[in-house]
This record gives sequence, C-alpha cells and structure tokens, in this order.
Amino acid sequence: MTEKIVTSFFLVASIIYLCFAQHLTFGTIESPRSGFLPILAGGTAVVVSLLLIVKQIRSKKSVTNNKVDWSKFSFILIGLLFYITLFNIIGYLISTFIFLLYLFKIADTTGWRLPLLLSATSSAIFYLIFKYYLAVTLP
Repeated sequence: MTEKIVTSFFLVASIIYLCFAQHLTFGTIESPRSGFLPILAGGTAVVVSLLLIVKQIRSKKSVTNNKVDWSKFSFILIGLLFYITLFNIIGYLISTFIFLLYLFKIADTTGWRLPLLLSATSSAIFYLIFKYYLAVTLP
C-alpha cells in the first residue's frame, strides 16, 4: 500500500512539474529551447509513474518490508557532501574521479582495478562530452 501512495505522490508531483514546464518554450530537436529538457523529463516521469501504478495494481503479491541499510545511505550522503565541497576547490575531473571511486568501493566492489578503471573512464568521458561536444566549461 505504501508503494502505491509514494508512486501516486510522484505522479502528482510529475504532473505539477510538467504543468510548470509547459510555460517554457520547447523549440525543436534541432534547436532546443529552455523548455526542451524539462518537458521531456516531466513527460518521462509521468509515463514511468503511470506504468508503476499499473504494475502495482495488477500485482496481487504483498510486498514484504525489507530493512533498509541506512549505513550505506549515510555514507553516500557524506560522500556527496565532500564531493560538493571539493568540486569548487580541486575541480570537476579530480573530484568526480574521487567521488566515483568512493561510490564504487561503497558498493562492495572487490579489488581496486575495476573501481579505478570505471572512475577514471567515467570522469574522462563526461569531461570530454562537456568540454568538446557541449562546449561548456567546467570548474
């Protein structure tokens, strides 16, 4: 029952968000305007919420309450706070690398080779996308 309430809340919030996003100019795919991404994100959120509600209504199973691992959640929040703090001090590339490495190690990834490779590759790819493809300067 709680899942249906939460999903319904997100559906209503997505609809309200989409209504506010409608006031922005959409543009075209070739020339997007300020409302392009908000309208797409709001529409996607509405569709996903509707699909989840339909799935939950069709499901006859009762969901058992699993315990939430609050320690991992708190470690992720702490890492996010450090990331926000370090972002302006040491810049995007290094702080994102450190943050992703931290997240991969929290996710119980064994060894160091895979987390280092994933962190370095992800940071570099996103940096290149923003720097060269989108032509946006990063700190």
